[in-house]
Amino acid sequence: MTPQAQYNASHVNQSTENPADYYTDDYHRSIRDVESALDHTGHAHEPLRIHVERVVRQYFAVLGDELPTDLYELILKEIEQPLLSVVLEKTRGNQTKCAQILGLNRGTLRKKLKTYGLM
Repeated sequence: MTPQAQYNASHVNQSTENPADYYTDDYHRSIRDVESALDHTGHAHEPLRIHVERVVRQYFAVLGDELPTDLYELILKEIEQPLLSVVLEKTRGNQTKCAQILGLNRGTLRKKLKTYGLM
């Protein structure tokens, strides 16, 4: 596990059986709020990681015996482009605010926006 993944995982109390106790800090509580809002719109109340896991399993099922290459890059691109697009829309095109929300350097954001043709 990467150091960053360990850091993120340490903020989540995975041993609890009560879903309300699953989130242990403000960041995770805000994610719970988003998940709750999605639940009220008819979407299943499942964390994002469950949806990602399901999609990756389906991808392997479709491939059958074939082994993919560059799967990590494929998944990142599939998630990154809509993430950038929605946050940029939310900030009304303000790249500085968008970079702050995403926790990216503005130059890095600009490079990503160019990569996906979003600027």
